[in-house]
Amino acid sequence: MNTPVFPLVVAGLLTATSAQAAPVDFVREVRPIFEEHCYSCHGTEKQKGGLRLDVKSAALKGGDEHAPNILPGKAETSPLIAFVKGDDEDMLMPPKGKRLSAAQVETLSRWIQEGALWPEGVDSVSLNDPKAHWSFQPVSNPPVPEPANKTWPRNLLDRFIQGRLEKEGLSPNPEATRSEWLRRVSFDLTGLPPSPEQRKAFEADPSPGAYERVVDELLGSPRYGEQWAQHWLDLVRYADTHGYHLDSGRDMTA
Repeated sequence: MNTPVFPLVVAGLLTATSAQAAPVDFVREVRPIFEEHCYSCHGTEKQKGGLRLDVKSAALKGGDEHAPNILPGKAETSPLIAFVKGDDEDMLMPPKGKRLSAAQVETLSRWIQEGALWPEGVDSVSLNDPKAHWSFQPVSNPPVPEPANKTWPRNLLDRFIQGRLEKEGLSPNPEATRSEWLRRVSFDLTGLPPSPEQRKAFEADPSPGAYERVVDELLGSPRYGEQWAQHWLDLVRYADTHGYHLDSGRDMTA
């Protein structure tokens, strides 16, 4: 029996039209493109230009420049499409390696034009909320632990330390000798070791407040200011010379 040809042709055209009209599937079509071409520079390990494409919130926010890089419904003006098409050689993405095919660029363009639909819960990684850091939490009064070792803690803070050590199955280190303690606090505050005279005087001082006096003396020392000012000088890139191959001294009187 002969099958009518016209109905089959119409059915085929309708099927093709439906397939073309189907929205781009992010997980099946878009994410594989990002994984193949983008994650090495804009993924978990690296985020060049501040752009990250493996997490929805970060991707839609954009990078340090040209943000947002994805403009839902506006593929023709989305920086991401301009980058992958190579409209500007200096901004070509990816800059090295295999380029995106014309079909892949078209898929990204259609996805953005359709609204950049990115379903919730499909990302394989998640971003930590910066506001969840302890420093942003309101001040509270947690219950003071009652560690099994009652002899080591000397104050409430020690009880928190001892409680955590016991929770982890650890024990405190032996108490430092006077010589060890003096060396540690001196390096910590001034970056310098104590002199032999300072060590002998401290070891021979059994009076109450001996430890506190050492700390006060170190805090009042010019070496303390020099030690901690160095961190700020490093931040502003201070140097006595110009560096490079001439390495000439700077005129500090100018």
